[in-house]
Amino acid sequence: MFKALFVIIIIAAGLILGPLWSGSTGSLILLIGNYSIEMSLIVAAILLVLALLVFWLCEALLRKIFSGRELTANWFIKRRELKAQQQFETALTEWLNKNYKLAASAAENAAPGLKRPQQGYLLAAAAWQALNNNKEQQRLLNLAQNQATDALSVQLATLESTTDPKQALQLSQALLQAHPKQNNVLLAAATALYKHQHLQSLRELLPALHDREILPGARLAEFTRASYRAYFQASGTDSEKLNQAWSALPRKSRRNAPVRLAYLDTLTQRGFGAIAAKIAARGIQHQMLTASDLIQYDARDWRQTAELRDEIEKQVKAHPQHPNWLLLLAIVAIQEGDALLAQRAAEKAITIRPDRQTYRILGEALIANQQKEAALQAFRQAASFKQG
Repeated sequence: MFKALFVIIIIAAGLILGPLWSGSTGSLILLIGNYSIEMSLIVAAILLVLALLVFWLCEALLRKIFSGRELTANWFIKRRELKAQQQFETALTEWLNKNYKLAASAAENAAPGLKRPQQGYLLAAAAWQALNNNKEQQRLLNLAQNQATDALSVQLATLESTTDPKQALQLSQALLQAHPKQNNVLLAAATALYKHQHLQSLRELLPALHDREILPGARLAEFTRASYRAYFQASGTDSEKLNQAWSALPRKSRRNAPVRLAYLDTLTQRGFGAIAAKIAARGIQHQMLTASDLIQYDARDWRQTAELRDEIEKQVKAHPQHPNWLLLLAIVAIQEGDALLAQRAAEKAITIRPDRQTYRILGEALIANQQKEAALQAFRQAASFKQG
């Protein structure tokens, strides 16, 4: 703009100074219809400069007016966003203080003024979920869905917070079909399916969960064990059908510890302790199962434990300072009626790791050995340890 003004000033100065230096001011005649206007070049140049100055002044004034309005509008918008953000932070504080009703109200009121309104609605929905108000939760999830610029984030939040098993299954399937390669979708779907016990659908996701490594090992093992437990339980109630379901699995799956434990869970639950003992023994022999995996079972879960006991004794000899193998030996000895061996194994385990579990198993061994007073003392000792 200033360059253009400078050029015009130079041209005007030329129009004024040129005629003055030549000794003739010159003249300019404008014909407009039946009228004519005559003036000198100097006057014309001065009028041109004045007209341009007036034009620029008007333009500057209009810019100032409109920029002022825009500034005022921006100020109101920013003020509204600031108040909404403060209200949203209040809602978060109330949420952390477990004042869920106040958190829901503040979050919903803040939502329209936020840059991303769905955040407010989702927080309000989560607060109503904590209050077990499914109707309000669903209403706010719908509002979040309508306001969302990122539909996927709202769908994931809906999947996480829904209490309807049918909706969880349908939404999980739809999200997996629409976003098959996104890890966050796979993780959210797997978690929802596990939460709502759609374990057959969850079992289909296990290979992808394993390959993508998006779950901690313990969590993946938990999902795997639960899924295959449901698979075995659905196969039938007699041992032959259970064996067929087990044999139908690929060898790699049968060598997977959570899958083998799921089979053991079903066998012991159905009362097939002899088969369970053989499966456990082979799991130890091929280093698929550890004492920590098997110590969770009760002595009454096992039957015909000779093979299992042999494998446990081998591990005790190989790891004499490992308390869990000693405790597992004590459990099997109780089942076999060898109370003295069970007592000795539990007492040695206590010298290595005195805790709630070791004293409890010692108490069971002492009861089997007809030492009721000593057993009571062991149980009291076990109770003195914190649950953990």
